[in-house]
Amino acid sequence: MSNTLLTISKITNEALMVLENELTFTSEVDRNYDDQFAVVGAKIGNTVNVRRPGRFIGTTGPALNVEDFNETSVPVTLSTQFHVDTQFTTQDLALSLDMFSDRVLKPAVAAIANKIDLDGLTMAKNATYNTVGTAGTPPTGLITFLNAGAYLDSEGAPRDGRRSVIIDPFSSATIVDSLKGLFVPQEAISTQYRKGLMGRDSAGMNWKMDQNIVNQTYGSFAGTATVNVTTATGFLTSGWASSANITLTLTNTVSLNQGDTFTIAGVFAVNPQNRQSYGKLRNFVVNTAVSGTGGTITVNVSPAPISAGQFQNISVTSSGAQAVAFFNSTGVTSPQNILMHKNAFTLAVADLELPEGVHFAGRASDKEIGLSMRVVRQYTINNDSIPTRLDVLYGWAPLYPELACRIAS
Repeated sequence: MSNTLLTISKITNEALMVLENELTFTSEVDRNYDDQFAVVGAKIGNTVNVRRPGRFIGTTGPALNVEDFNETSVPVTLSTQFHVDTQFTTQDLALSLDMFSDRVLKPAVAAIANKIDLDGLTMAKNATYNTVGTAGTPPTGLITFLNAGAYLDSEGAPRDGRRSVIIDPFSSATIVDSLKGLFVPQEAISTQYRKGLMGRDSAGMNWKMDQNIVNQTYGSFAGTATVNVTTATGFLTSGWASSANITLTLTNTVSLNQGDTFTIAGVFAVNPQNRQSYGKLRNFVVNTAVSGTGGTITVNVSPAPISAGQFQNISVTSSGAQAVAFFNSTGVTSPQNILMHKNAFTLAVADLELPEGVHFAGRASDKEIGLSMRVVRQYTINNDSIPTRLDVLYGWAPLYPELACRIAS
């Protein structure tokens, strides 16, 4: 009985299924597939707006006090069209779908999944401001991870089974070895022993090892810095903004890299629901590298400090010039593991346009898993070949970065 050639529909659907299974970090975040591009196709530079729920303060007593409904959104630019280009021969297409998937699709799609994950972890590292751990030293105790979880609790993250910790291979090995003697369920310990990985659900979080964990190379902090919290122009008293410019007054040289974090004395973080300080200074992350020697420098940071209103995120207990404390003053390079709730970050994916006049072109999209992939195959007359390309178009953005915490290692 002769073989039946695989169709474009079978190939695209299988490719999408393989992509979903190959994703690590990306499988644990919010994913948005925008079907507005399903007819005409999307292009690099298109923007998808992902909504954030509004917040209210509320009023005590019988008097009516109507609040404005301020719903914010995060624009996600479809900035990356990534593709893998290969060739499917007619012999390949005559294979069974399982054989074709193992031999051709999985190696190709693995490169796509790796790229999506790496971009996502880079974005997460640069957008997350809460930080625990010691740079240059893998955490050996569960307390470091529990402290990261405490930040999520204090920032209003629900305990709904959707917290994940994404950890680099060496940190994973360290924590598994450190916890091997704890009194925990025998089944969990045996799983750690057999697989060399933390259990799927341990310490209130799902553990995943990802070799794409991104390093942070910290800046140089030879000098000191202060912020005048009384006159600082970047401090808001109402409204909402994702970032702000803060002026630092320096002594000697301070060089900040993107992703560096710092706190300001007397500027405390607050719980977003009750707007009360939870006893920790507010962490700020540097969005753009900047340096200076004496004088002042303007640093763009997230979050924007907001001291009142529906989106209050700080409580200022001091006035005038306050000292800035930089996380890790040694300038080392440190893997940035991350504990996060699913809603901390978002991946937006859209349908690419299907070209006409080719051998075959198809795409598979799934709104439930938030992914879309295009496959195009065309004969090339100049070298008598039939190249095939697999494309994805996507963009990353922080949705609720306060629902994540970096764990330096």
